[in-house]
Amino acid sequence: MKNKIPIRLKKEPLIESIWEIRFSGPKYPVADLLPGMLFKSFPEKYSAASKLPFADLPAPFVEHDPNLRYGPKIRLEGAGQAIQIGDRVVSLNCRRPYTGWDRFSSDIRELAKAVQETGLIERLERFSLKYIDLIELDTPVGLAHLNLDLKIGEIDLASNPVQLRTEIKDDDLIHIIQIISPAEVRLPGTEEQLKGVLVAIDSIKLMTNDESWDVLYQRLNEVHASCKNMFFNILKPETIQSLAPEYEV
Repeated sequence: MKNKIPIRLKKEPLIESIWEIRFSGPKYPVADLLPGMLFKSFPEKYSAASKLPFADLPAPFVEHDPNLRYGPKIRLEGAGQAIQIGDRVVSLNCRRPYTGWDRFSSDIRELAKAVQETGLIERLERFSLKYIDLIELDTPVGLAHLNLDLKIGEIDLASNPVQLRTEIKDDDLIHIIQIISPAEVRLPGTEEQLKGVLVAIDSIKLMTNDESWDVLYQRLNEVHASCKNMFFNILKPETIQSLAPEYEV
């Protein structure tokens, strides 16, 4: 039986949420042109720009390596958010504390519209939503708080260190799920060290040749709902209860 899905958690486990688009080889050097255009579109929102390590890699080297092709080169920083830009990728990163889906989705649509209107991107390959959560635990860290049974032979791995990655197809979406136990996370700009079980879900909509920006806008809420359902069904009911859930009345 599936868990009832809360509208929010008072004890928010979310570390970072990321919206991303990837696109096929554009005619223009997107990472060179787009940051300045977005600064003009959001003059008060993003106050600083910085180069990322991918910016110094030779273009032919990057283009021929599929692991590097979608690396971001430039980062625009704002209050609690950042835009990352590469020649084939744009993302919006929202750090803790999470602003909530209404605000985050509004920011996504605003950014997507600004990027679309530049005319730099011809064809979208995919868009995705990724949520990275850390379930902090008072008891010894393990998988017992997750709706997951993992064994090798007769050995139960619930209390053993685990790094798990799997892909689950859901109609035309793909959920890439990563679980790391135990995990330690340091929040940016602080000395605070958090420990627990890390659960990351990357929900991806691959675009066909006849799909473009309209599909992104139309299906954004659907992809978010699917990602959210996947997360809560990974957790045991008592784990959800420990996070102080709030439900629709």
